[in-house]
Amino acid sequence: MSSTVLKLMQDFANEVGIPQPSQVIGAADDTSRQLLALANREGKEFARMANGKGGWQELHKEHRFTTVCLTGLTGVTTSGSPVITGISDTTGIVAGTWLLSADNFSSFCNVVSVDSATQITVDLNATASGTVDLSIGQAAYSMPSDFESFAMCTFWDNSSHWELMGAISAQEKQLLRYGIVAPAINRTFYIRSSKLWLVPTPTTNGELITYDYYSNGFCQSSGGTAQTSWEADTDTYVLDEDCFIQGMKWRYLRSKGFDYGQEFIDYKQQVAIVMSRDGGQRSLSLTGGTQWNRFLDGSNIPETDYGQ
Repeated sequence: MSSTVLKLMQDFANEVGIPQPSQVIGAADDTSRQLLALANREGKEFARMANGKGGWQELHKEHRFTTVCLTGLTGVTTSGSPVITGISDTTGIVAGTWLLSADNFSSFCNVVSVDSATQITVDLNATASGTVDLSIGQAAYSMPSDFESFAMCTFWDNSSHWELMGAISAQEKQLLRYGIVAPAINRTFYIRSSKLWLVPTPTTNGELITYDYYSNGFCQSSGGTAQTSWEADTDTYVLDEDCFIQGMKWRYLRSKGFDYGQEFIDYKQQVAIVMSRDGGQRSLSLTGGTQWNRFLDGSNIPETDYGQ
């Protein structure tokens, strides 16, 4: 599974009886441009095809990131104002994805703007004036550039060795962030604007969070970088090449107005065979139980009051 897109298009041309292209990416002729469009369509749709059945093993990846927060900071608040001045250093704070917690504010605040090296503006007015300790943490973290969908039940807060719970609903997020008493000790998350938001906002720097996901990078550059479309003739395909060529055949015949029924049947049969052999999923359970081992979590021990 390492043929270049140019090689795949040449093999496809041989099977359908059209001239072999000498170039695909950047070619000006109509045939090459159509082949490239069909190749991108086949790659994208084939990559998504197995997501509901455990995902293609080549596209199953793990993503890791560490929490970011600033500690040891103080700031000066003014009653009735959302501006905090006198901060020793605002480097790294990003408006819109960082939250602040401090005395003289009724609840968590969103950082609206970073005004200077010593000043920020939040979305709440201070309830009193004075110098206060600041807890400023990054709440939102970007997904991988080749992210397609999550592999469920793989979210893990490695700092506490507990499952990262979620995705929580908007109602749960409001309760956990702004409620008087937080009802759980587990860190949770929700998804908004293609970012993963942690609740509560991290107060410790460098804690490890991990989860598995399915990539949409059906091809890769000659240097091994995952891509969501063909960018150069030397890009290689990471999934099943026979399925790719069969997929190209029925798509090409359909685009030309020819009968493609048998080619489509052959394609679906080959996809089913490849999907059945890919990865290695657990067998179907008839008991209604989960399909993965649960050791110690909320389903078999309480979060608090151990032994009661």
